[in-house]
Formats: sequence, C-alpha cells, structure tokens
Amino acid sequence: MDSFELNKIAGAVLGAVLLIFGISILSEQLFHAEAPETPGYVIEVSEAGHGDEQAGDAAEPEESIASLLASADADAGVSVFKKCAACHTANEGGANKVGPNLWNIVNRATASVDGFSYSGPMADLGGGGGTWSFDALNAFLIKPKDFLKGTKMAFAGIKKPGDRANLIAYLRSLSASPAELPAAEPMMEPAAEAEMEKDANADGHDVAADGDTASAAPASDAAHTDTAAMKPADEAEAAKLEETMAATEPAKPVEPAADTPQKTEAIASTATEPPAEAAMADASPVLAMIGSADVATGKKVAKKCLACHSFDEGGKKKVGPPLWGVVNGPVAAFDGFKYSSAMTAYGEDNGTWTFANLDTYLANPKGTVPKTKMAFAGVKKDGDRAALLAYLRSLAAEPAPLP
Repeated sequence: MDSFELNKIAGAVLGAVLLIFGISILSEQLFHAEAPETPGYVIEVSEAGHGDEQAGDAAEPEESIASLLASADADAGVSVFKKCAACHTANEGGANKVGPNLWNIVNRATASVDGFSYSGPMADLGGGGGTWSFDALNAFLIKPKDFLKGTKMAFAGIKKPGDRANLIAYLRSLSASPAELPAAEPMMEPAAEAEMEKDANADGHDVAADGDTASAAPASDAAHTDTAAMKPADEAEAAKLEETMAATEPAKPVEPAADTPQKTEAIASTATEPPAEAAMADASPVLAMIGSADVATGKKVAKKCLACHSFDEGGKKKVGPPLWGVVNGPVAAFDGFKYSSAMTAYGEDNGTWTFANLDTYLANPKGTVPKTKMAFAGVKKDGDRAALLAYLRSLAAEPAPLP
C-alpha cells in the first residue's frame, strides 16, 4: 500500500471524528438545560399550616380530643368514614380489606386483628403493648405517616379537629359496649378562660363551668345551661327552671296532720306517682306540642337515631337499646343491654321515661346524664323534639296518654 492510500484513510478517519465532534457541540447548543442550584422540587406550604409538623411553634394549641368528643356527632362521623371505606370494613365480623376491620377499634390493642399482615412498624407498636386509645387515634388520624414512620397506610390524614372528633365518635359506636368517653380537661389558664367567657357571652354562647364551651340553647333548653354562666337577665328564668326541675325528683312521703287521718291514703298514693307533667309543661312548650305534632316528621327526625337504635317491636339491641315502648317505659331496663353506670343511676333516680324526662334528655343527653356513653349531641329545636316524641309514642301497641 503506497502513501497516497494511507493519506486517504487517515483523512477519512479524521473527517469522521470532526463530524461527530461537531454534531455533539451543535446538540449541546440546541438542547441545553441548566442544572438547578439545589436538586429536587420546591413544594409551597401555606404559612397557616393545618396542624402538621410544618406549622411550627407558631401554631395555636389544639383543643384536646376529650373536649372535642364532648360535642362530637357520630352521625356526621359516618360521612367522614367514607374516606376510610375503600380500605376498611366497619361491621362486626367484617372481612379485612387493604386495611383491617375496624369494629371495636377504640381501646383495642394495636396490630391485633387475626389474619391481617401488618407492616413492621405497626407490628412493633402492637408488640410494645400499644392500644388505640382516643388520644392515639386522634394523633394517628392527623397524619398517619408522621405518627408511625414506615407505616403502609398511604392515607394523608384528617386535618380538621372537628372532623376527626366526629369520626372517632363514630368509631366508638362500632362496639356492642362503646368505650366510656374520656373526661374533658380545661385547656386554658384561668385568666385566658375568663377572657374567653367574656367573648363567648358577647357572641351569644355560654361557657360551662368545666371550661368547655356549649352553643347557646333556646329558652326551652335552659335547663341544661350552667347557671353560673347566666347573665342577670336570665336569673328569673333560672329560678323558674330550678323549681321545675325539683318537681322531677322522687316525691317524699308526707306526714299527715293528726286531725286529718282520712287523708293518709291519698297522701301515700301521691308519694309514688311520677313527677307532674303539668309542671314540666310550664317550662317546656314541647309537651304541649306533642298532641299536634306530625308523626311522619318525627320519623324523619328519628333517622338520626337509626345508627344506634332499632325501632321495631322485638328489635335487637345495637350500639344502644331498642326504642319500642320507650315512652313511659322503665329507664335502663332492657334485658341484656349493658348500660353505663351513669344511665343506671339516672334510672334509679327517675324510674320512667316520661314525656318530660325524654324531652329533657333528648335536648341535651350529656347535660341530663353526665358521663353517659351516648355521643349524640341532642335535638335542639322544640318542634323537632315534639315530632320525635310523637313518633316514639307511636312505637307501642297501646300509645301512652298525651301529657
């Protein structure tokens, strides 16, 4: 091979190298992209925060779950639970899905559902003796991945305290014997609490003696308002209510006068009679409304009770006892139902579900029977309560006489 052939080969190789080099430079110019100073993506976070760790020390202290549960609505919690229904069942004996069945979840040991494969961190939590207390459920539901690093649960959490409280109230109802509600603790120092009371009264709210706030009730609900929080203008009404409520106490035997022995039998008989409905009618207009109330409307109002009670004759107990024959029936007396100690004591003191007792209880269950397991917030409107009582009266083979 002569030198001319070698020169041609060398030229071809050099030309190819130059061509490739040129294409590389041209491509760099056409498709150039500068690298960011800090790798990754910037996620904008609202300064106000939602209760997550990012909110920092500036976030307001959140009201305790015990205080929130005092006014929580289990019925509203059913709607919140729809976010969980894709992964969990809630019925007794329900199958495991992506997540375990949640029946009887409150105060249950963590990672304890047979046959469900828990993540390592959740299994470790269960092995350490953890339980799903009200506080633990609240903390977990805010943001599961912050509560338990490495959990399989991809749920983002429930940021609104009210929604969490309603959901936990509903989860509490998923049991044959719902767990007793925790006692609400005041969150504020006395000075801050006094300032809140001043502001709340200006807005038309009363502040309970234990530091919890309660929505202002209509005049007929005043029996459930702490008299210490009443304004002077309400003193006359408070005195009237105290006199009225005194009428609900069991009557005491009266000693007959020495010169009237013929009255002894009559006095003895009145001592065992139920509290006078007429006296209660003066305090609550509801009793006078029952006779003209619409039973069909009352049945619609009773839908709020369906999650916990059955209405049919011979109906089975649910979260609460069946309500067939409740009017003028004995309090806390359904055979086989486990009542709270508070309801049992109320039954011993009152004996019978008279219209007056039912009206007072339905207006404010927790105000009437403190520490009751019933999480229902009550029926505030007089017309709704009258219709509901008319419907409950109809749940009997022989409806009770109207008050």
